[in-house]
Amino acid sequence: MRLAAIEEEFGDQVLVEWRSFLLRAEPEPRTMEKFTRYTKSWETPASMEPRTLFNEWSGDHEPPSHSVPSSVAGKAAETLGPDVYRAFSMAMFEAYFTENRTISDRSVQLDIAESVGIDRNVFAELLNDESKVLEQAVWNDYRTAINNEVTAVPSVVVENQWVLPGALDEEQYRRIVQRALEIMAEESE
Repeated sequence: MRLAAIEEEFGDQVLVEWRSFLLRAEPEPRTMEKFTRYTKSWETPASMEPRTLFNEWSGDHEPPSHSVPSSVAGKAAETLGPDVYRAFSMAMFEAYFTENRTISDRSVQLDIAESVGIDRNVFAELLNDESKVLEQAVWNDYRTAINNEVTAVPSVVVENQWVLPGALDEEQYRRIVQRALEIMAEESE
């Protein structure tokens, strides 16, 4: 939400490009109790972002198995264009953090795709990525992030030079973007 606001405020001067980062690269079973305790850590980001609702995990949905399936789904949405990707990503965030849905589950991904106007059959075909091109793109993003010393989610990389680990408030992002634009203007003179 904060980055979308910054992107809107600065217009063509700022382009936000999302990349995959695997918090859980391999499937690892977790008990509902352990996962629910983990989701209590969402209280801090929830307090920083009033435009988004974070809910401690509850209900009938199992915890996601790992990060790869949801990241591949994001790459599939990305192939349909930036606006489709943005809508899908925001719906995935809401499904996970607000609705406590298992976004590593294929049927949940298809439901979310359909909810943002993506043809369910088209999306299912994209997810059947037998050549593993989308999964490879996820792993490439992840390796690039690790090589660039990204260690936190979220992290923002500005102009491939500055890594901002962790969630910052909108004013902090604004100041950093303004300073980066000033530096780039000075360097182009």
